Amino acid sequence: MTSGELLSRFQGLRALVIGDLMLDEYIFGRAARISPEAPVMVIRQTSTDRLPGGAANVARNLQALGAHTRILGVIGCDDAGEFLRQSLRDQGLEAEHLVTDASRPTTRKTRVVADHSHQVLRIDHEEEAAVPSDVESRLVDTALAMADQADVIVLSDYLKGALTGLLAQQVIAKAKERGVPIVVNPKPRSVPLYAGATLTSLNRSEAAELLGLWNGLPHSEAPQAARKILEEQKVDSVLITLGEGGMVAVGPSEVRVEAPRVEVYDTAGAGDTVIATVALGLAAIGFDKAVFELAAQTAASVVKHVGVATPSREDLDRMRS
Repeated sequence: MTSGELLSRFQGLRALVIGDLMLDEYIFGRAARISPEAPVMVIRQTSTDRLPGGAANVARNLQALGAHTRILGVIGCDDAGEFLRQSLRDQGLEAEHLVTDASRPTTRKTRVVADHSHQVLRIDHEEEAAVPSDVESRLVDTALAMADQADVIVLSDYLKGALTGLLAQQVIAKAKERGVPIVVNPKPRSVPLYAGATLTSLNRSEAAELLGLWNGLPHSEAPQAARKILEEQKVDSVLITLGEGGMVAVGPSEVRVEAPRVEVYDTAGAGDTVIATVALGLAAIGFDKAVFELAAQTAASVVKHVGVATPSREDLDRMRS
């Protein structure tokens, strides 16, 4: 199946994203000099930008790829939360069910970027503790209701407290009951929460950490690592992304895909693009090499841009041709 044919099958699929919402803030500027106050760079600010990030960026990618996308997560009672909610609406995402938690701030990552592409500093505003029980109950009830209208579900876990074990297992059970794929991008210490998922995705360093490989995971050993994770974590399939080394997926079969050669400016958000593409591919045609080949292409399209990005219409048109 060609990339264009697969992309055409994404159109109109109904995707549900549940997870940790973030607001990505960027301060762009020019490196002017070294400060006389301390040995740090002075950045002359030229512009700023704010974009939905984390699970919200996964949702943006799903939307860009042609799916009708709904999103569920937690925001704080603050300006960042309201901006995030409105920004999602402005981009055509259904964000009416976001849950507000007055006990925490909206997660924000503020990046300072010098000379168009050099990130010099990141400041995180966040609360990592699990949400309170009353918020968890609202998330579970809402997630189960929303899951009834989904063709694929993505659980996007950045360890910011929204995805509790109860929520994860209730949603996985619902997805399996309905026969829809449920795809997870967790962090190593939360992987055990997602037993029963259709696919779990990790990058190379995350897979190494999960397996206790403190000297790292060589590309050549990624297939064995994926198989071990599959067996130990009781999931249907495992994807390990390897950056410039492409990706390896193990499930009903074993798939190895090389990364396209592109000039990389910023890898931020590339994992979100991969997980969105793979989720829709599983919903459209199942576990197939064409799904992972397309995911490599869509990821390559976003690393050519500075900041967290999604595949543009021009990028997708090139893949269709």
